[in-house]
Parts: sequence; structure tokens; C-alpha cells
Amino acid sequence: MSISVLVVLYNQSLDDIACLDVALAAPQVSQVVVCDNSTIANDNEARAAERGVTYVSMGGNAGLSVAYNKGVERCDGDVVCVFDDDTVVGADYFEAVAALEKSPEAWDIALPLVMAGEAILSPSTFDGLRSRPFSDVGEIAGAEGLSGINSGMAARREVYSRVRYCEDLFLDLIDHRFLQDARARGCLVVYLEGPRLAQSYSLESDDAEGALARLEIFSRDARAFYSGSPSKAAYCRAMLAMRRIKLALRYRSLRFL
Repeated sequence: MSISVLVVLYNQSLDDIACLDVALAAPQVSQVVVCDNSTIANDNEARAAERGVTYVSMGGNAGLSVAYNKGVERCDGDVVCVFDDDTVVGADYFEAVAALEKSPEAWDIALPLVMAGEAILSPSTFDGLRSRPFSDVGEIAGAEGLSGINSGMAARREVYSRVRYCEDLFLDLIDHRFLQDARARGCLVVYLEGPRLAQSYSLESDDAEGALARLEIFSRDARAFYSGSPSKAAYCRAMLAMRRIKLALRYRSLRFL
């Protein structure tokens, strides 16, 4: 089994990718692909050439889903492992992915344990309206209907012949939509037991301007994600209204309303 690693980068140095050194050193990894969504000048293309990384410039911020799809096109491994640029991973992760080749359990997509501090960020369950995290690691094995984040996800390359990342979504909810679409097309989603990845995660910003920009991106993506039925659209309106109220109170500004 050969493994391609795919990372989407945004306004960051290639050398700062948290998983890069481990991925390049892992004997199971045959290829590392970096899609660069950066909007500022950098030397990432030159550094990629020096480090043996396949570099794909997106010519600016094309959105996460578009970059994922473009990156997958360049991946030639049997399995594609997707990472955010700040996900911390150990060598045991790639060992666990490679071991899936001999696993008696059928699988198409495997989701590892990803922690944000002491909280379980992924896998989770998704009830059709919202992601619900597990409160204890012991609850994950054997759970049905797993969802989760893209970072750390391992998928057979063949999966991408059946499903693509939804380009109606720019940044948020891309992972849940992908897993929903994959499951609808018969893909089996399993829990990758063993490795523990670390990830920072927040929808919030330290300043009002950043929070407002982040809210607008999330709002657009949420409306697209929940557009499938009147009940989902109603949930989306209520959820966004509550989010706007909370942000208005936090930053003491009516601009969020």
C-alpha cells in the first residue's frame, strides 16, 4: 500500500506544516502534496522542490474544497491522507493506516482520534443537523454513523472516483458533507484505532473584525450545507441567529446582528 499525504496551506510557510517532517520520514508515505491557498508572497514552491514535495499553487485563496479536489488529482497513492497544516501527528499514524491493508474489516475511509486539548474533536456523530462529539474515547469503537473532520482522514484513492469535495462550500462543513456524500455512495467509514492526533480548533477570533469576517464565511457555508430541506434551512436560520447574538454580546457590537 502506498500513501499520499495531502495538505492545504494558507498564508503559512511550508516548513511550518506540523505533519511535514513526520510524513516525509515515514517509509509508508510515497508522496506529499501541498496545495497552497496563500494570498501573500512566499517561497513555498522553492522549498517544496528542495524537500521533494509536490507543490500546487492555487493562485490565491480558491477555497478549501477546491484545493482539496485539485490536490487529490495530483495524488497517486493507494490511500490519500488529508491534513490541516497545524495537525500534529506521530509515526504511529502512518503505521496504523498501512496496517489497514491486512485488516479483516472492510473500509473505505478511516477516521483517527483527533484531540483539541482534552476534548475529542474527531470522530463525532452527525444527526443530520449538527455534529455531536463523543465525551469519552471508549464510546467511539463500534459507534455507527461516524462523521469527523478532514484532518487525519485516510481514504482509499478509489473513493474519490465516487465522490468529490463539495465546491459550494468554501471553508466550513466540508468534512461532514464529504462523509455524508461518501456514505450515500456506499463508502464504509470506520474508526482508525490507535494513533492520537492533536489539533487546534476555534471558530472565534481575538478581534471583532476577524470574528465578523469568519462569521460571514461560516454563514455562507452553513446556508449552502443546510439547503436540502425546509427543516434544515429553518435550523440554519435559528443557529446563525444565536451565533450572531452571542458574538454581538461578546464584542459589544451591533454589527454582528
